[in-house]
Amino acid sequence: MTTTRQRLVVQRSGDVTGASDDVFVIEESPGYLVNALARAFARALGDRIRPHGVTPAQWAVLLVLWAEDGQTQTDLSRRVAIETPTMVRTLDRMERDGLVERRRDPGDRRRVNVTLTEHGRSLRDVLVPCAVAVNEVATSDMDREERLQAVEYVRRMLVALTPSQREAGQP
Repeated sequence: MTTTRQRLVVQRSGDVTGASDDVFVIEESPGYLVNALARAFARALGDRIRPHGVTPAQWAVLLVLWAEDGQTQTDLSRRVAIETPTMVRTLDRMERDGLVERRRDPGDRRRVNVTLTEHGRSLRDVLVPCAVAVNEVATSDMDREERLQAVEYVRRMLVALTPSQREAGQP
């Protein structure tokens, strides 16, 4: 059975010409598609990591700490791209769950450093394969070259939309 998807088109208010510059086709919008893809990735990843007691928000923090442990709450907030109050709540839950510890920086008591616990470190070898599996499912009908191109296209869009990265010339 073949299903036909209705094409969602938005035109500028009052436009009667139907000029293509005034039409926004939702299903052809990179922003719409990337947003839907991000939600699908988060859902698929969450399904795989939640049984290990980790949420997608905590996963993002763990990734950054696995790469460089001992960062400040402020640095984590910036690198994960979430607001500081949200990071504080995420870290509260992660500390409660035994994934991280927060300690005042002995050199600057205003700074709070976040370090992985042994449990937080041990989850790397369990959770990274979950993310790899999600990536493999998402790209299963692409060959190696197409996967590399897809990553490059997304990276270029990120650079174009992130002024600090655009100025630095990096994603």
